[in-house]
Amino acid sequence: MLEEPSSPAHATRPTLRVIAQAAGTSLAATSMALRNHAGISAKTRAHVQAVALKLGYHPDPKLSMLMQHLRTQCGVEYYETIGYLSFYPDSRWKKYSQYYIYEGAAERAVELGYRVEVFQLGEPGMTPERMNNVLKARGIRGLLIGGTDQPNMRLDLDWDYFAAVSLSYTLASPTLHCVSTDFYREMLSALNRLQQEGYKRIGLNVKLLDDIKTFNLWRSAYLLYQDKIPKNQRIPIHATPSGRDRLQEWVNTHKPDVIISAACDFPREYQEIYSKPPPKHIHYVNMNIFQADARSRGIDQNGNAVGRLACGNLISMLQRYEIGLPEHPQITSIDGKWVEDYTEWTKRNKKSRAVL
Repeated sequence: MLEEPSSPAHATRPTLRVIAQAAGTSLAATSMALRNHAGISAKTRAHVQAVALKLGYHPDPKLSMLMQHLRTQCGVEYYETIGYLSFYPDSRWKKYSQYYIYEGAAERAVELGYRVEVFQLGEPGMTPERMNNVLKARGIRGLLIGGTDQPNMRLDLDWDYFAAVSLSYTLASPTLHCVSTDFYREMLSALNRLQQEGYKRIGLNVKLLDDIKTFNLWRSAYLLYQDKIPKNQRIPIHATPSGRDRLQEWVNTHKPDVIISAACDFPREYQEIYSKPPPKHIHYVNMNIFQADARSRGIDQNGNAVGRLACGNLISMLQRYEIGLPEHPQITSIDGKWVEDYTEWTKRNKKSRAVL
């Protein structure tokens, strides 16, 4: 365990050379050890950091900010690489809305003098051990962990070498800092909006597995809403593994005047199953507008903002030398944006992507 600094608070901050001499290491090795660089052994890093702390050393945040500013303004050719870990075996994840999270992260990284590179955890022959070796060999210290198709995933890496931020709730172990969309507040916001518009019978059709991947936040918010409305307006949640089962039966039995889709899309699912358009007298909302079409309004989960914040947080961790698993993991939630006009939203979205 590291001892408290022995030097008084007003003492002169020790230089890198003083620390290197006291630790018996080179200037380069001392610098890398203080930055928790993976190119230095854990034993040496611990030794150098213990010596530095005893001498009264602490990182200077203003200096870190200045160096970051200079690196960005000068347009240096070298960018430290941040790894984006995808659990998929190929690039299929780029078709999903989480690709906008990646784009936001990559955009923010460049602004701060870094770059993001994708590593495929799901590619054939890849194991956590092999990925661990690849990342270490590349000197990558910062990791962004993408979402997966399955909940409760486990990722066994040598976490003493990495700072990491998860981009979804699907990673159960280890527990990392996480930045994600605010599923709970987005559902409450949609329900309140629909209620104010005069809808009385609001139904929820949800794909069960994906709701589990969100800590059941969609259903939790919906049940809270139902607790506040008259019993004769309550509609049982239609939660099935695929989000496609017995849709007609559920509609005929409970007669919703608006249907919210979560992790599926009722109009498209209905048309595919029954080979006819969905009921026109029902209004449709989707909790992820990327999964819908012009028949729905809904929520843009603001993936770009999620990615930007996650990457910014990760870079701050690297600059503060916060390597390893966090003692107090934090979850940061980003509000989505309501989309009233799907067609107009699509035009704006395509225009913004063209600029990237």
